[in-house]
Amino acid sequence: MTFYQTCVRGALRAYKLTLSPLIGRQCRFLPTCSEYAAEVLIGHGPWRGSWLAARRLCRCHPLGGSGYDPPPPPRGTPEGSARKWTCET
Repeated sequence: MTFYQTCVRGALRAYKLTLSPLIGRQCRFLPTCSEYAAEVLIGHGPWRGSWLAARRLCRCHPLGGSGYDPPPPPRGTPEGSARKWTCET
């Protein structure tokens, strides 16, 4: 694990231990907004990850959507460069 990943995961852990209990569970999505932010910051880097995390936080409001919203796969990976849209029954 790199130093950057350790810092991001440490910040997530600190948030969950300090601020999250005070605010309460209010996120409408899975994974939670804080977990989503940590995943995109690690997977996409600080610039694009910050943009994706901010965009997700703007969607997390009472009139917004809810449900399962996974982070997009990083660019340059087989999952991120060629998406396959399939319908499973």
